[in-house]
Amino acid sequence: MHTQLFSCRFPRCNASYHRKEHRRRHETHHSGGQAFKCSTCDQSFGRSDTLRRHMRSMHGVEKPSRKKSACADCRNQKTRCQGGSPCTNCIRRGLQCSLAQQKEDNRKQTSNLSGSKDTPSMPHGSLNYLSASRSETERHYIAVYFKLFHPYWPFIHQISFKGSDESPLLVQSMVVIGIWLSNEDGGQSRAAALHNVLSLAIRQQTKLWDASEFENACISCSWPIPTYQAILLHIIFAMLYKNSGVLGLDLKPSLSAADAEVLSRLVMSCKKLDMLYYPNMLARYCQNDLPAYIWVGIEEIKRFNITLYKVCTAYSGKDASRDAPDTTAVSMRRLRAQDLQFPLPKNSLLWNAISKAEWVSIATKDVYHHNLNNNLENEWISKSAHILEALDTA
Repeated sequence: MHTQLFSCRFPRCNASYHRKEHRRRHETHHSGGQAFKCSTCDQSFGRSDTLRRHMRSMHGVEKPSRKKSACADCRNQKTRCQGGSPCTNCIRRGLQCSLAQQKEDNRKQTSNLSGSKDTPSMPHGSLNYLSASRSETERHYIAVYFKLFHPYWPFIHQISFKGSDESPLLVQSMVVIGIWLSNEDGGQSRAAALHNVLSLAIRQQTKLWDASEFENACISCSWPIPTYQAILLHIIFAMLYKNSGVLGLDLKPSLSAADAEVLSRLVMSCKKLDMLYYPNMLARYCQNDLPAYIWVGIEEIKRFNITLYKVCTAYSGKDASRDAPDTTAVSMRRLRAQDLQFPLPKNSLLWNAISKAEWVSIATKDVYHHNLNNNLENEWISKSAHILEALDTA
């Protein structure tokens, strides 16, 4: 008689058990026996009261937010769903999460900018939900972020950003910068403390976002844009905070070994998913998608890629050195202008519009008409890579 075994769901672990509760007890050891997870920064704790103290001190919340309904696969497997879009279990299993599809369907059905059926809703790319009780404080620091930081690093779309629907990791990464720039008493120390918490969460959850180590990762996989945006903000803040304005002899900021590794993994993940290739950006959409939705989504990816390139260019790590041997391993960790196989972003005024009326007044015809079969290869940044790289070495 065949006996069902419950295998550990963590990658590269071959343990299996005859009872589900025994597997659950085993899996807690993968996180040091910490079973109570913060819904904002993903840090875990061994006791619920410790989690509550963490939520009060770090996020200003009295108790953790409730999880959303379980996804279809977790219901079928009769396992506890952590919520989100997609949920953590589906990410671990490499499955298409029903919550992600539901979120995508809802996103396309939400109110549009012009109020007409031909104008789309804006994409949010959220992976999780936030507690409404945190929204007031977060809105304040998000406003500071968009006012003081966004003009210099405009790779998150302001109109479509909805704090209550966004990935907690992305929101908290923006809040860190908002606190840092707020000039409030003790603001820099609070920002640094939250940054350290997020740093731990990013490293602990590496296997969930690092596509470079996923054997089945390919260009057809979904792109976790909000998570990658959050990690990129984390790296930018690390350059600001860790060095306190101190530069190396080459006048470039440096990173700690841990942050440099995160940056390298982010670059390799983007390359593994082929996010730098314009035809793949177009392939994420179909002609039936609403045009402005397509425009914002493509612009979001282009602007993220360019920001990542700027950060890599500014970073003076060993792998980024132009004197480093051009081996496959080193090449994968580096990001060059020749890797940017897509056109420059368009219509920055429209991208930075902050109201529906401003959007309507600025939007041009090309925003509402896309030819998804036109690769615009002659306009790719990589075609002028030799000029950009010459400027970098001048």
